[in-house]
Amino acid sequence: EERTQAIGQELFAAAKREHAHLSVLNRWTQQVLSWCLADPALKGSVLRFIDVLPSLRSPQAIARHLRDYFPTTNLRLPAALRVGSTLAHSGLLTAAAVSSVITQMVEQVARQFIAESGAEGLQRTVQQLASRGATCSLDVLGEQVLSEAEANRYVQQCQQALQQLARATRPQLSVKPSALTPRFDPISPPSSIAQAVKRLAPILQQAKEVGALVTLDMEQYALRDLTLSLAMRLLEQSADGKPTGLGIVIQAYLRDADGVVDRLLQWLTAHQATVTVRLVKGAYWDHEVAHATQRHWPIPVYQDKAETDAAFERLTRKLLSAHPLVMTAIASHNVRSIAHAMAVADALGLPKTQVEFQLLYGMGAALGAAITGLGYPLRIYTPVGALIPGMAYLVRRLLENTANESFLRQEFVAERSPEQLLMAPAVSSEGGASSRSSP
Repeated sequence: EERTQAIGQELFAAAKREHAHLSVLNRWTQQVLSWCLADPALKGSVLRFIDVLPSLRSPQAIARHLRDYFPTTNLRLPAALRVGSTLAHSGLLTAAAVSSVITQMVEQVARQFIAESGAEGLQRTVQQLASRGATCSLDVLGEQVLSEAEANRYVQQCQQALQQLARATRPQLSVKPSALTPRFDPISPPSSIAQAVKRLAPILQQAKEVGALVTLDMEQYALRDLTLSLAMRLLEQSADGKPTGLGIVIQAYLRDADGVVDRLLQWLTAHQATVTVRLVKGAYWDHEVAHATQRHWPIPVYQDKAETDAAFERLTRKLLSAHPLVMTAIASHNVRSIAHAMAVADALGLPKTQVEFQLLYGMGAALGAAITGLGYPLRIYTPVGALIPGMAYLVRRLLENTANESFLRQEFVAERSPEQLLMAPAVSSEGGASSRSSP
């Protein structure tokens, strides 16, 4: 704990020095986040409008939705939206003009968190990250495909991304299993896995040729066990049991994550297999709570952030202690969580090269500079793709950035001190928690 505090203070000091010239939020995104932080009702309207925008097929539909989602009586409405809504109501501005302005604004926000998908744009992104001492993990946006044709297109996009990563340092590609087949369903594990393996085969072969890691992203709770079974099938099919370049994700906010990690480590030991594990806190919290509540099922996620933070630290110790069977990637913007991982690795005598830290594209540039300044590898999780498949991802990022307990809110709005933000997550004996630490 003493070492965690010392590292955390060092990270905060370094990030503060870097913040002024490394802040990457564009002006419009900063305004959207500020408005969402200030007004929960407006936050809901902004997120719903952004979510529905790509499906609106005409300027008239965009103007109509603008009027419906943002009535002119809302005095807290952002100036651009208030003016657009007023002009749309009055007919002083054409629907096409309103549509053009609003679409450009949303695209500016989207490009804050979603990189350009074209070859040239992607190369620029990779080079920019490299100039900051960071590598990237590309995520071709898209999930839950509905047809075989969509699944085939997803595979082609993954292969194109790998081709564009061929000259990158330590390339990595994130793949969503639900995008590999329209029938990736836990009701039929054998056929689901067989279809996913079939579509993964060319991706894995190409990844091997360019020396890339392929990580199976973790999605909603219903697909968790199926995704782990898919990973084990791929490990078993490898000729030597140790395929180069396979990664999986563990979500710390799931109540049964500890048991899952224990079983995974036992399986790896028995099969003498190795895998990279990206440890995250989880991005589907609202979905899981609503889904379980509707069906009167036990809620599978921790409902208090401090419980998730405590679980993240437990799992960090388990995974780092499992080296060399597991290469651990700590994916978090929480300085306490990052400092704790560094302290654990230090106590275990692990070289800095044996633990990786991951941040999200468009966020945490100053924190990333602080991490690389301490000599640790940094990877930026970089989504690429068109606006429509990117909406679900974009809304999740905006929800994260404007959550009441988010790091951005605590550090820059509530102005809590580093000492407060670095406090250990306090979990009560009854299993509840006191939210001292940020997500």
